[in-house]
Amino acid sequence: MNAKTLSVIVLMASAVGFCGCGKKQPPAPPPAEISGIKVDVPKLRQALSGSAQEVQSDLTLFTSSLRYGQYEKALMGLDKLANNPALNDTQKKVANEVIEQMKQVIAKAGPTR
Repeated sequence: MNAKTLSVIVLMASAVGFCGCGKKQPPAPPPAEISGIKVDVPKLRQALSGSAQEVQSDLTLFTSSLRYGQYEKALMGLDKLANNPALNDTQKKVANEVIEQMKQVIAKAGPTR
């Protein structure tokens, strides 16, 4: 093999190798389903990522209340979160969507699990 052929082979192999290096984003987790109602907690988390510490602690209160089946407490935490002046309009919109979903859960399942 001459040097020209060898360099072409090396270039082709490196080009093929770089094509496979792109990382794909993992798909967003699906909404949580509570009593047949979909509650889009992942969308809320994504909308509030990188926000102030107070907002993050309100989000944690909401998610832990939801996890333990304390739906009224979760709704109150979510309402506090939606009324936080640190949120922008898009974040408030997502929070209000989740509030409506939680109201449906409470109407169907009751205030606690």
